Amino acid sequence: MGAGIVSEMHGRAVVATPDAELIGVYDPKIERAKALAKKFGGQVFPSLDDALSHAGVKAVHVLTPPEGHVHVALASLRAGKHVLVEKPVAWKVSEIRQLQNAARKANRVCMPAHNYIYNSALQRAKGLIDARRLGTITSFWMLYNLFHSEEVAAVYGGVIRAVCVHHAYSLLYLLGRPKSVMAAVSCLHYTKLTCEDQVSVVCQMPDGVLANLWCSMAADDPTSDPWTVIYKLLGTKGGVVYSWNEAQLEDNRGPGWGLPCYEDAFKNEIGYFIEHCILGNEQPLSTLADAADALRIIEAVERSHRHRRTETVHYD
Repeated sequence: MGAGIVSEMHGRAVVATPDAELIGVYDPKIERAKALAKKFGGQVFPSLDDALSHAGVKAVHVLTPPEGHVHVALASLRAGKHVLVEKPVAWKVSEIRQLQNAARKANRVCMPAHNYIYNSALQRAKGLIDARRLGTITSFWMLYNLFHSEEVAAVYGGVIRAVCVHHAYSLLYLLGRPKSVMAAVSCLHYTKLTCEDQVSVVCQMPDGVLANLWCSMAADDPTSDPWTVIYKLLGTKGGVVYSWNEAQLEDNRGPGWGLPCYEDAFKNEIGYFIEHCILGNEQPLSTLADAADALRIIEAVERSHRHRRTETVHYD
């Protein structure tokens, strides 16, 4: 549901998944829905109710703006559909709990679209960490530098809520819950928007590991060793690095579209959603409980910026 910018990647991923078929598209802006259906197949539904009452629809991708995620996801679960809901899942932890309860009651999958960790390189890194083949983990970095024009940023908002959820769920997947965060933000290239376009966060882990999270929509990295999207883990017996810059294409229609690792994240995520979670009855690599924890981390980052101090992350 929703045929905005991110729907392109979902459409590509669905048609690339052997066990999936795009049944239809719904968007209040009918022309966008028609364009997406023409490109990837399926019909155009005139309303959300029409989409959810269609017997052929077994799963729903919730791709609306964030403020519509919970409403559409709840309606889909109550209609007996499996749900993949884009990030950020919700603005409040209480709303994520609503989704957990609805999914449990309906006996359906409700999976947050935490797509970055579905790349095989990060799953390998997770396996190496868990097997202690890297020794004791000492440090972690996740860096993000992708320019977003002010017009594009006006759709997404500031980097903390719009992008840093990727950093939060990635940290949770690889190393677990941080106990505290310290953040600094800036706004460098917006003239009309007042939200932040850069943020730097240092997370203290319970075992003393320092995790460094950096996110910027202020500039691309055109250097010979680009830090577009980078993950790096160091341990006492080894380390892991993963970079989106391993392959690049000419495709500037959307942020990250010319980076195959970005597209692969959607293909792998949606393949996992269908093959492992729906058909295989397995848990997602990142669950709604992780989405709630990621939101708590984001809230602590905002408090740290607001109060200019280190903030404890509060979990249930």
